[in-house]
Amino acid sequence: MNRRKHPGRVILTYGRSLMALVIARSLAERGVEVIGCDDVNLTVLGFSRYVKETFTVAHWENEPEQYLEDLEAAVLEYAPTDGRPYVLMPVFREIDLIARNRQRFEPTIKIAAPSERSIARVTPKHKLAELAKEQKLATPKTWRPESLQDLKKLAPQLEYPLIVKPVDGAGGRGVSCVKSADALYKDAAALGFETPPLIQECIEGEDYCVPVLARAGEITAIMAYRNLTTFPSEAGAGAVRETIDETPFRKEAEKLIAATKWDGVAQLDFRWNGQRETTPRLIEVNARFWAGIFHSVESGLDFPWLLYQQTIGAKLHEEEAVVGAVTKTSGAWLLAAIEDVAESDPHFNAAAEAWREAKTRIKSGKVLAALENAGKAVGESFNLSRAIQDLQRALRELEDAPSELSAAKDPLVGFGALFVLSSLVRHGKLPPEVTYKSGEESSEEELPPPRKRPVIGITKPENGDTLAFLAMKFAVWAAGGEPVKITARAPREPHTIDGLIFGGGADVYPRRYQGTPKDGYRYDLARGDMEASWALAARRHNLPVLGVCRGAQMLNVLAGGTLHADLSSFTHNRPKNIIWRFFHRMPVRMRARTRLAKVTECPRQMRVNAIHEQAIDRVGVGLNVSAREANGVIQGIEDSKRAFWIGVQFHPEFLIYRAPFRRLFKALIAAARERAKDRYADYIERQDAKQKNNQPASAPETGSISSQRTIVNAP
Repeated sequence: MNRRKHPGRVILTYGRSLMALVIARSLAERGVEVIGCDDVNLTVLGFSRYVKETFTVAHWENEPEQYLEDLEAAVLEYAPTDGRPYVLMPVFREIDLIARNRQRFEPTIKIAAPSERSIARVTPKHKLAELAKEQKLATPKTWRPESLQDLKKLAPQLEYPLIVKPVDGAGGRGVSCVKSADALYKDAAALGFETPPLIQECIEGEDYCVPVLARAGEITAIMAYRNLTTFPSEAGAGAVRETIDETPFRKEAEKLIAATKWDGVAQLDFRWNGQRETTPRLIEVNARFWAGIFHSVESGLDFPWLLYQQTIGAKLHEEEAVVGAVTKTSGAWLLAAIEDVAESDPHFNAAAEAWREAKTRIKSGKVLAALENAGKAVGESFNLSRAIQDLQRALRELEDAPSELSAAKDPLVGFGALFVLSSLVRHGKLPPEVTYKSGEESSEEELPPPRKRPVIGITKPENGDTLAFLAMKFAVWAAGGEPVKITARAPREPHTIDGLIFGGGADVYPRRYQGTPKDGYRYDLARGDMEASWALAARRHNLPVLGVCRGAQMLNVLAGGTLHADLSSFTHNRPKNIIWRFFHRMPVRMRARTRLAKVTECPRQMRVNAIHEQAIDRVGVGLNVSAREANGVIQGIEDSKRAFWIGVQFHPEFLIYRAPFRRLFKALIAAARERAKDRYADYIERQDAKQKNNQPASAPETGSISSQRTIVNAP
């Protein structure tokens, strides 16, 4: 392995976020190999060219022990064998859980996070108030009534306005400014007293963010920035940011870092009126990366790279941020500009209520309804032409300001917004990034719902075939499955998979069917061995299987069949250019009463693409032909004795705009879902039998536990 090209490997958490994207880009551009993870699929890291692989874990908050087990397994799976640095870099709120369980990961991997003791001094947020009193830090006056009755006793003694906020939250969610006792009661009650909220005095001035990197209680990097605009405007996340001089904040920051013996990154939030003779007030400490990490990097302080170097013990070079640098946050800055236009228009008052409702709906995840209703109200109440001119002016002013997506040069990361849909189907609810729910509202959802989507493993080469894999991944997801990647280096285990797809790719190694290898051709031997093990495991565990192109050939070869190494002896009516073959459609004859004909609802003929260069020759033991080209080339095989064991020579993942191929994937998912149910029913039956004998039951084969652990071998 070339160490100059790959100086290290890093696992990043919270792969759905633009923060993780910025960190991945920072590290990958310096040659660090990045692996991403999240509890949902279809994240920005999953689509980023800066990330080598991604994997899914349990939800860190709802299933902490399972999350740790999943992460532990991944740490061992991805551990380098060449001695290069290996770092686990938590990105968001899961950092506390990882820090508390550091011993489960080290020394296999270094943890780029502060100690459990340091985090506990400032998290949850009421801990900071206790620390501030102890260390005489400049903070706002803070109260934390234990109940609504206690709050009503306290309220008459307070001066308004006041800030109400949850002890655990991010991005401004749940934070409000109240101007009366009645408003205080209402907002505090909405957050709930199961975990009492914080009440703080409202400090005159603006909010300032001060990111730091520290080592053993000493600051090694520091900067400061402010939000020029936020969305929502009254208490939201930064939309447009500007770097300022950090000097006014350094003294309080140094006191805090020394008191906590901090080691790692943190964001310190201050409130300040901008007057040099006054001391900025520390209002919050976030023991993690921050939403403005992109702005920090663009300002000249690359915190992800500095943290990585510090974690592996490398020497840090002193760097300073460029004062005056301006960046924008994709999406949020546009919404903030729209809000500014709306608030400045004298005729917008008639739509004010609709706009407030729109923001409420956006916070609760009802984005489409929000835009539709607000748009109608706006259209009826003010001059659209003038509003467009004002909006264009606002956008022009920030046209050249960089943003997370514009600078990443990552053409597919916009698809990462699909993690919202993935969360809906995986967890049955919107993620907290899109909606905020108080503790009282969410208390009934502490336990995650049963898994709704069967897990479909897709085999692929270690590198390459990205387009085909993404197309296959989307086809599986659209059909109701949860796609996961299977490679020789990440082979997984049968108990974690409900169905299997042998994907396309390079030629099958000819020695497997007594053929002759081509001179100079690079065969993927590791993948062949992995797929051979998986075919055996799939039969043993009765998993539904779909083989596509090379995958169908592999199923045939593993059953003792052979292949046509080339198709030059067959008459073809197809383009010679491989690109045009993606769009070419040729008819194939279907064999009646086969499973392929049944699931696609094409009893006689089907039109398919023609990308293959090889094809099945002698059919393997137990397999039957289900489709052929007019020239005799086999286009489909299946094992009729199994619930679902189908191979097709064409690529259905590129044809899902047509109903027959959507039906093929839906049939696979349906079979996988039934297999998962059968597995769990078997487990329940065994458990009941064991309990009758007062013996501990073995675990089910579904989900993360198994009654029969068949390890799939990989080189």
